[in-house]
Amino acid sequence: MSLDLLLSEAFEVFEEAALKYRTFVIAFSGGKDSTAAAILFYKWAKRRNGVKNRVVLLHNDTLSEIPEMELWVDHFARQFKAKMRELGTDVHVRYAYPHPTETWYWRVLVRGYPAPTFNFRWCVDMLKIEPTERELRRHANHVLVVGSRDEESGARAKSMKTRFGTCSGGGSCLGAYFSHGDIPKIAPIRFWTYDMVWSFLRAQKDFDVQPLEELYRGLAAGGSLGGRYGCWHCTLVRVQAANYSRPEYLYAEAVRTIYRALSDMGQHFREPKNTGYSRWGPLNAHARSIIYHAIKAAEELAGRKIFYGLDRAAIYGYTLRQIFYEMDPQRADAIIRRADPTDRRIPTAELRRLDKTHLAALDSYLSSQNHRDEKTSQALRQIITRLKENTA
Repeated sequence: MSLDLLLSEAFEVFEEAALKYRTFVIAFSGGKDSTAAAILFYKWAKRRNGVKNRVVLLHNDTLSEIPEMELWVDHFARQFKAKMRELGTDVHVRYAYPHPTETWYWRVLVRGYPAPTFNFRWCVDMLKIEPTERELRRHANHVLVVGSRDEESGARAKSMKTRFGTCSGGGSCLGAYFSHGDIPKIAPIRFWTYDMVWSFLRAQKDFDVQPLEELYRGLAAGGSLGGRYGCWHCTLVRVQAANYSRPEYLYAEAVRTIYRALSDMGQHFREPKNTGYSRWGPLNAHARSIIYHAIKAAEELAGRKIFYGLDRAAIYGYTLRQIFYEMDPQRADAIIRRADPTDRRIPTAELRRLDKTHLAALDSYLSSQNHRDEKTSQALRQIITRLKENTA
């Protein structure tokens, strides 16, 4: 199917949705697909000289992306709002964040959550689904515009078929762009290929997408526009490409590697349990302390704050960085206990204390793993060395 035909079908989808729903909520992750979907919406609105429907550009900030991605999101949101205003349509830009006690930092350091698995994908609900659903409840009679594509992966194609149905050809495929589940959705670029997405982004002249191209070129060698972005700590992927986009993020990749290793070393770094699919429960105090110090060492070695979520998430007027890293331990304990009265909490003073014996066990385990590339291995060695210095 040609791109011109797909563009025409997408415009028909928007027209039908405009008749059925009061509000368009454009899900904007900042990646290439959601950017293409947002620009496609603008082109439809421009062709018809604006829209009377309410328009919301919604970004789900997991507080776990690399900072450059969030800078691009802000840059595009300003452009989109200004362009739509020229058409006489006001855009409400909204950011959905996880609650501070549901961020990766809190759940790991305070509650000891181990690396997610496909049986325990706690991060998806807390960082993505719940914040987005909370925001969507603010908007009556809405339809969510998503940048999902069948071609992304076999799993995505199967999921899209289940939620959106199929297009057998020989007639209109309009229905295959609509999902009518708990959250009504339209997927205007569902049948686009990877090349179509980049061709569309490069051909359009309404928006400056050079920062986006630079982000994607940073993901792959040779300047190709490969890879995808996501949470720096995600262990559900074999390679977190975003961590290779700039040299300093290799230290984030090293922390991700440490997190995965500690979660795998159950007898050393997890609490035993008697129920559930796994015999191992939360990370113990030693594991949390290592991760705590690894985060700090990563930023010291990177020469900048690469974990912006520590500064953006705040509770009772204090950022997570202040609570975990700067505040008097007893005062920090009082705030943590007030915000989250869980029995999994360990004293902040214990979190800040690094045990040499357990660090040695981790170092030995990591040394036995030979699947990492040399750049990550070097960053990992630097962090382990820094941690050993802190135990001296």
